[in-house]
Amino acid sequence: MAGAGPAPILFNEFFQMFMKSMPPNGWPVNSKIAVGNSGGPDSTCLLFLISKLLSDLRSIAMTKQPMPTSVVSLSVNHNLQETSHSMAARSEANAKAMGIEHLTLDIPWGTPPFSAKPVTGQPVEQIAREARYHVVFDGMTRTGAHSVAFGHHADDQVETSLMRLARGTTELGAGGMRRYRRWGMGTGDVEDGLGWVGHHGLNRWIVRPLLDVRKDRILATCEEHKLDYVNDPTNFQPAVTLRNAIRQMLKLQEEGKDMSALSGLPDHISGSLEKIQRAAADLQENPMDLTGGIHQLHGAVKVLSSRVEDVDNEVTLHLKNLTLPSPPSTLIISSHALPVIVDPTVRLAFVLRVMRYVSFHPWGSLRADGNRRKSSIQRIIDTLWRSDGAPPFTAGGGVLWQPAIFSAQRRLRVGTQCYDLKLYPGERRAWIACRLPAVPFHALTTSPLPPKLDIDITERLVNAMSRGDGSLEVLFDCRFLVRFDLSQIPEELVGALKNYQKTGVNVRIKPWTKFYWPKVLLRQPLCKDTVYATMMEDGRIDTLGHRPWISMEYIRLLDAS
Repeated sequence: MAGAGPAPILFNEFFQMFMKSMPPNGWPVNSKIAVGNSGGPDSTCLLFLISKLLSDLRSIAMTKQPMPTSVVSLSVNHNLQETSHSMAARSEANAKAMGIEHLTLDIPWGTPPFSAKPVTGQPVEQIAREARYHVVFDGMTRTGAHSVAFGHHADDQVETSLMRLARGTTELGAGGMRRYRRWGMGTGDVEDGLGWVGHHGLNRWIVRPLLDVRKDRILATCEEHKLDYVNDPTNFQPAVTLRNAIRQMLKLQEEGKDMSALSGLPDHISGSLEKIQRAAADLQENPMDLTGGIHQLHGAVKVLSSRVEDVDNEVTLHLKNLTLPSPPSTLIISSHALPVIVDPTVRLAFVLRVMRYVSFHPWGSLRADGNRRKSSIQRIIDTLWRSDGAPPFTAGGGVLWQPAIFSAQRRLRVGTQCYDLKLYPGERRAWIACRLPAVPFHALTTSPLPPKLDIDITERLVNAMSRGDGSLEVLFDCRFLVRFDLSQIPEELVGALKNYQKTGVNVRIKPWTKFYWPKVLLRQPLCKDTVYATMMEDGRIDTLGHRPWISMEYIRLLDAS
């Protein structure tokens, strides 16, 4: 008697999956969730399940937790294949058949910030991914969605883990995708450039409720509920992308077939497959046997994913115990307590978390993690955990590490001399992580600064006032959010800004102090600068006698995701 086929996903079961993918602070009250809808079986299934779940929750009390109250379908028309338009149309038709709001997002290739349409020989997959994420975030903004759900499943998780192994990832990366993560500030470094979302991305989330579900159960769910979907034909062409080649390799292994079907692949793909074989076997704690079939790989990747969650929790605890009261935008870590962290993977995650918090690169980007260069990160670990101290140093990520002497009663002492100085009662040795200076402190007021450190906000202020806006927000150095209450703007400044284009008057945000805290000033030709606000050592804002119309907040996070 033939065994039963894969079971469709039950609604109560999906409720548990959905709650496991909930962001740490919960779903906002009366929020909207978007679903990335390609028209394929994964996203069609997810769209159906979320819509059905939210509909059921409106009629029965399944949870006391706040939940999203509506869903919107977002599909992206890449305009890269002949089938792009038909797949986008199918996505829209499926959403409308379920009674769900839908928005199709076209990628306008060749229109800034988008590049020209990629062609053969270029990294098409990477270019398309960056463009797709850019328009999806725009779609979330336009529809008011707090989170976007993607239909990645357990098979995708295995493929992602193996792809990361090909790039030389650590065990943390081999754990694959997270159930939830902040969108982050984006991949771009230029405001309004491709991939840039700024501080808005710190309050938006990506969630993946189906990560524990195999593809065959998703197909069974579509069949059970008669859901119409399309298959992207390029997903089955191993020469197109590394992910496709991995998918084909695993399929051949599971069926016990010869690998010769993968011969003739482009050199970069075949080379990556060889790297995966070596890296999977070399994983220290959980080596992966690629010949064991997809079921065994599911288990191995799930163990790695659980390990990532355990490491995140341990790092959070260590940060709570080891961090000392720190000036804004810095982090002071007690040196004598660092040896309690013994596990090399936890040390790595600890350092990456600190770097992401202090760096001036976009939060959540690889640059904020020092591009995760193993040699650089290991240098940081080796230096911090030395018992004999070390001079100030940097090893990537835009972070400067300096020895310090901390006391709750005395002023913080920082610099090379600290590891030779005698400690007074109540003092302890520490490390302080802070922004890497762009220019020496003594030249901060005279040397030219990068544009992100010398922001002319005159036009933005004038335009906001002319529109009747009540406020203006400016992200400074990817670290501070400077807010202007335009209802309280000083009268003399309003007068000074009249005809600013002719008079040369301008309002700027510039750094001051060795930690590069923001300062707002008015610059007028032949006059001394008028300072309107500065951030102080205790985080308060000094408005220098002016009305408190400016606030400043350090917005980078110590969170794991």
